[in-house]
Amino acid sequence: MSKAGSFFLYVCLLAVMVVFWPSLTQAQTQQASCTFHTFGLSPTPQMISVRGVNDYGTVVGEADFGPNASPRFRAFIHYSGGATTYWVPSGAKGSAFGGRNDAGLTTGAYTDSSNKTHAFIRKGSTLIPVVRPYGAGLGGINRYNTVVGTYFDSNGNAHGFKRYSDGNVIHLSYPGAQATRAYAINDSGVIVGFYNVKYGPERGFIYKNNQWATLQFPNAPLSTELYGVSNSNVIVGQGQAHAYLYKNGTSKEISVPGSAETQVRAIAPGGLIAGMADLTHGFLASCH
Repeated sequence: MSKAGSFFLYVCLLAVMVVFWPSLTQAQTQQASCTFHTFGLSPTPQMISVRGVNDYGTVVGEADFGPNASPRFRAFIHYSGGATTYWVPSGAKGSAFGGRNDAGLTTGAYTDSSNKTHAFIRKGSTLIPVVRPYGAGLGGINRYNTVVGTYFDSNGNAHGFKRYSDGNVIHLSYPGAQATRAYAINDSGVIVGFYNVKYGPERGFIYKNNQWATLQFPNAPLSTELYGVSNSNVIVGQGQAHAYLYKNGTSKEISVPGSAETQVRAIAPGGLIAGMADLTHGFLASCH
């Protein structure tokens, strides 16, 4: 998992991907060619966690203002023009945004004064509660307002889910896995996330129409986490301490120049990538 502390940490192609699987673990690391734009938030938090991005360069996520701040965790929206807004419901202990589509709908969750988690879809100032499954953390949202996320069962095991705009829910559990977490969905319904078996490493998954495939990034035997998928099926994620993009059987590493650690967390439908540089700044990147 990411090093960034967060109450929302756990909250929160397909036709060919099985064919590509045997070659994935043998792939050599390549460096992606990227154009970067880094940004900070104001007022300035101690750390930020980018969660989603749309084609307009609007980035959403969570800001950590440290243990002495109240509330410590605050949902943020950073606009392409440079402005940042924070949002925490009155009386809440913390909040986070999980994804944003091109129509301006934002997913998220907040913790109330009784430590209960409430998931929602936000449009303007209107909150649409998401109560199935209860206590879920929401991730990506596509153009059809279908969202994905993660919830925990009575035994504390994580499961992914897909929620349609009409409220119907499909539960997602990778076959044989102890935990499954879903983070992103594109307009074609391709879902990505990661899973692990008991005491086993994290592995990325790709899912559509009851079909599953596994993706492991190069040089990442202990952890591969998938966080985003574009409409052209470019996948982004984290392979241990390295950020990657994956397309057509090739994995490429993403590194922000001058940054000790690059973490990628989202990709817009059109391919704009977002993440964190050293956990203190966000970035937008166009890569190939």
